[in-house]
Amino acid sequence: MKTGAFRRVVAVEPPQKLAASCRARGLKVVEKAIEEASLGEVRVVTNFELIEHLSDPEAFIKACANALPGGGLLILTTPNIKGFDLIVLRELSGNVSGPNHINFFNPKSLGLLLVRCGLEVIDVATPGKLDAELVHKKILSGEFDVSKQSFLKQILIDEWEAAGAAFQKFLADNRLSSHHWMVARKTPRSDGNLT
Repeated sequence: MKTGAFRRVVAVEPPQKLAASCRARGLKVVEKAIEEASLGEVRVVTNFELIEHLSDPEAFIKACANALPGGGLLILTTPNIKGFDLIVLRELSGNVSGPNHINFFNPKSLGLLLVRCGLEVIDVATPGKLDAELVHKKILSGEFDVSKQSFLKQILIDEWEAAGAAFQKFLADNRLSSHHWMVARKTPRSDGNLT
């Protein structure tokens, strides 16, 4: 809002406490789920780290798509279940166990869901910067043992200072980070209600 890039910014925030926080920042707020909200003309819908918490992600994505005109954009983030730290650490990551995260996606599965909901994926990235560091710290704390995993030990302990940053860049560049962004456009042919 401060940049002036958008004429109008509306927060769709059902919980009263979060809605109040948005209002305190000068945002117009709709205190309903997007499936029930009437937003008027919307060109961009964003949601960050939300879809993994929802019991019906398809209904949510359809509601987001229904709020958009043809050509409108959906931008979202969610953990990439095929990201390095989640695959390596599994339940030690703290990001794969319930009750908070009940849906897990990767670039392919999320892309398929968006297409099924009338959207065209136009950008995918895993720009994470912490995967290698998170695993490195778990090793140093003694929570994760790499004594029998020579490659991980070499990269994440023995050569950490020289190779850690380059390894993280490799993960991000090859869609192997657990931080996952996706941008999709509503296709003109799906300009009607998708429910």
